[in-house]
Amino acid sequence: MDKFTWNIQLAGYDFKKYDEKGETTYDNFIREFDKFPWIEEMEKWNTIKDGCSATLSVKDLKTDCDFWVSIAGDKNNYGYLVGHVHPKEVKGFFGLGKAKTKRWCDIYQTQNVNDIKKCFKLFFDRKQEDFVTSLSKFEKYDDMEAQN
Repeated sequence: MDKFTWNIQLAGYDFKKYDEKGETTYDNFIREFDKFPWIEEMEKWNTIKDGCSATLSVKDLKTDCDFWVSIAGDKNNYGYLVGHVHPKEVKGFFGLGKAKTKRWCDIYQTQNVNDIKKCFKLFFDRKQEDFVTSLSKFEKYDDMEAQN
């Protein structure tokens, strides 16, 4: 399948809850990204301080990789977390044993929306090497095994 799907998590949603939006293209997704009420959702989360912050996520059904963006901060000082979920070979405890493929999430932070959009373009174009290079220019926030 060469398709991409996307979903939304609104401020305060349980981390496992999201609204499926169906198939999308880069252009359609960016239109939704641009009209999404980022600041209002961030302020809502700052009021309730529970669950996840607002997040838009795209899944590449061909590669089973995801790329998501979330907002954090307050209306005077905010930024975005972006996450790339992908397969990764992980060695056993203390590097011993046979490596296993796990779904892994690399998380970065930035305040530059245009750079985020460029990363989404590379993701949709499946330019994996350029996509990973562009992500690595952001400040690394965390990485971990992805939750299903």
